[in-house]
Amino acid sequence: MLNGTALFMMARYGTLAAFATIADPESIWVLRHCWFASSISLTLPSVFAVDQLIRHPAMTPRKLLLGYAPFLAAYLCVIMFADFTPMPDRIAGWALKLSPGWVILVSIVQSIFVALFVAACAFFVKKIPIFSIRLPLILLAIAHLWMAADGALLALGGWYFRPFLFSEMFTLLCLWYAFESAAVLQRGG
Repeated sequence: MLNGTALFMMARYGTLAAFATIADPESIWVLRHCWFASSISLTLPSVFAVDQLIRHPAMTPRKLLLGYAPFLAAYLCVIMFADFTPMPDRIAGWALKLSPGWVILVSIVQSIFVALFVAACAFFVKKIPIFSIRLPLILLAIAHLWMAADGALLALGGWYFRPFLFSEMFTLLCLWYAFESAAVLQRGG
């Protein structure tokens, strides 16, 4: 599953690169479905990273997926059915803009996810006194708060160099660190 989300994330960056370099967005319009791939390819692995760090016996992959299912459904709905409008990018090529209704949906869903995710991380940080578990949880919470701040800035019409670029890279590094920390803990190191 993690390999699938990694491929989906790579498809997002390929899509961003294609839209940044193409003269006519209609020629690659089918790629628009990968524009919001990070909504799944960063949130789902984050949920599994927390599970790998905590390793509570009552939690199963099935329970995690059931808890994540409403978010997955909403993100897939946006990816498959959202109304996108191509607009010239401020730097190069094209960017895709969601219609206002879809922006509201994405904002609500992502806000709920981030609130629940950060609250869960804070709960576990408070409950578990092990620094090698606490640090990855704190970093993952910060990463998702940073991406939420990027989304709020973008939804409010703010702009800076490539929204989500740095927050997504930071989140990917935090995910790598969390999974590596979990692997070390499971090996008993």
